[in-house]
Amino acid sequence: MGKRVISALCMLAFVVSGATAAKVNTEKRITVDNKERKYILYVPDNVSENAPLVISLHGAGGHDTDKSPFRTSVADKEGCIVVYPQGNDQFFPVFGGYIPGWNASGEINEDTEFFKAIIKAVDEEYKIDLDRVYCCGFSNGGMMTYANASAASDIFAAFASISGFQLNEFHHHTVGERPVPFLHIHGKNDDFVKYSCMPVIRDNMVARNGCNPLPEVTDINGRFTKSVYNSGEGGFPYVYYEIDGMGHNDFTDKTEEGNSAQTMWNFMSQYTLKDPCDKTLKWRLNIDADGFDPKLHNWKVSNGGKILRYGTPKKANNADNNVYPSLQFEEGCYKLMFDSNGSDGNKIQIKISSLDDKEVLLNMIGEVGKSVVIPFAIDKYGEYKITIVKDDASDKFTSLAIHSSDVLAEAVNCEPTDIDPDKIPQEEGGVMIEIPQDQGKEYDNFTRTKMEVGSDFTTYTATGDLQIAFKMMDVDVKDCDYVVIKFAEPVEMGWHAAFWAGTETVEIPAESTEFKFELESSMLQTGKLPQICLMTLWGAPNPLVAKVTGVYKHSTNEILGVTDELHACNSQIEAYYSLSGESLASPVKGINIVRQSNGKTKKMVIF
Repeated sequence: MGKRVISALCMLAFVVSGATAAKVNTEKRITVDNKERKYILYVPDNVSENAPLVISLHGAGGHDTDKSPFRTSVADKEGCIVVYPQGNDQFFPVFGGYIPGWNASGEINEDTEFFKAIIKAVDEEYKIDLDRVYCCGFSNGGMMTYANASAASDIFAAFASISGFQLNEFHHHTVGERPVPFLHIHGKNDDFVKYSCMPVIRDNMVARNGCNPLPEVTDINGRFTKSVYNSGEGGFPYVYYEIDGMGHNDFTDKTEEGNSAQTMWNFMSQYTLKDPCDKTLKWRLNIDADGFDPKLHNWKVSNGGKILRYGTPKKANNADNNVYPSLQFEEGCYKLMFDSNGSDGNKIQIKISSLDDKEVLLNMIGEVGKSVVIPFAIDKYGEYKITIVKDDASDKFTSLAIHSSDVLAEAVNCEPTDIDPDKIPQEEGGVMIEIPQDQGKEYDNFTRTKMEVGSDFTTYTATGDLQIAFKMMDVDVKDCDYVVIKFAEPVEMGWHAAFWAGTETVEIPAESTEFKFELESSMLQTGKLPQICLMTLWGAPNPLVAKVTGVYKHSTNEILGVTDELHACNSQIEAYYSLSGESLASPVKGINIVRQSNGKTKKMVIF
């Protein structure tokens, strides 16, 4: 104790006289919950009292000696202290065993306590600014950064992740004490912690932080796309970099600063724990913001825009990394509040239920044009989905948010209902468009399955393992929400379909006469499916026979007009279809369906 006091007094004397602390770059050991943990402490020459602290977390299989992803050169330049903790061995199924990493559960655990102990130890020695402690991480360290944004938002002022978000055994958990400033950097070529899953992570964080869902975008070709989701009332921004050509890496020079660690610092250092925010804000769902399309942000929209759903249970697989949209709540009291405008007397129904539908938190109706408050309570942490039903799609929310409350609030301008929105008949609309079978043979590396084209169906016979039955590449799915394969006869057991990449397949149940695949938001955003294929797998019964009547994509575009003449098109015609949705090589006399380059679909009379 005496030595610590003398050391602190000496340091203070150095600061007062204008001298700087000595440079430190050493491994420290600390006991937390009766277990010894270690970390590297890096203190630059130019650090003074009340300096900020960055905790930088390595990836799975990494070590404190990696000094990843925050670089010491940035610490030297900015005069901040950096700590590189060493993760304990964790079981990672993807690696088949235990390797160093982080327990990125999103709940307070042994790693959270480790970080608290580190901060306390560094503060005792260097008198840091406890309002400017930041967390960043790479890969599994990035997952832990997201987890800390939930479990330790009262400790860290801001966060930055590169190539990491919670997945699989560490499912995304975004329920924290407060909204948080967060920056994320991800490579467009990252197929390990999959870039394709990022839209779900982004949308959850934007909603959790109460951000404007329409970002300010900077696109530098060959370098990055930067999307800034500005903070709404009581929240903080979420900044997302998509890096061209980058895979699963802990560093990139393709940001504005030419240094991802510097980019992290420039973002995080803007914030302190004293920055005002609304700690009661848990979710803000800006689904009716002008220019915002919920279908591109993990919302399921049906009945002409009158029914909207968010929250999709999924099982872990290689395609989606067990990343799926949901609302999460800790134990406590909450209130859903909305304001809206539209037709007098119209109602809006809101149901929140568990992902498996076994628990219903609320099922209430509020009146359009009035301020509505719907209270509810949670007895333990859980994940939920929300369903919204409008009397008229033109009725719009001007605000829709969920806040925590100390006690159960009073219900205002709402009443319970027995109507189950999940049982409301779906008015599909749109049009089915046939996809030509067997396109893209040049992409095949396997022996092709026997194919016989008939007048009513095409017969595919597979006589060996891993033989592709039919394969279609680069299928245009703009303005589509699902793809369906229809069979002339029930299929045998053993057929699988892949709609994203050939190694990620889903089983088609035996005796199926059709198979429907709902497109993910990432697929809708890219506008193309890399492939659709039907394939056999090892050990399947031989031969496998499938009689395919057709493969179709469902366009969500409504058919506008009845008999508009051809010259009524205001943009270039991209494709022609029959009234049944069959693709036509050229128009026919009479009524055709045409799709324009602006995405709109019309009925046209061709004379």
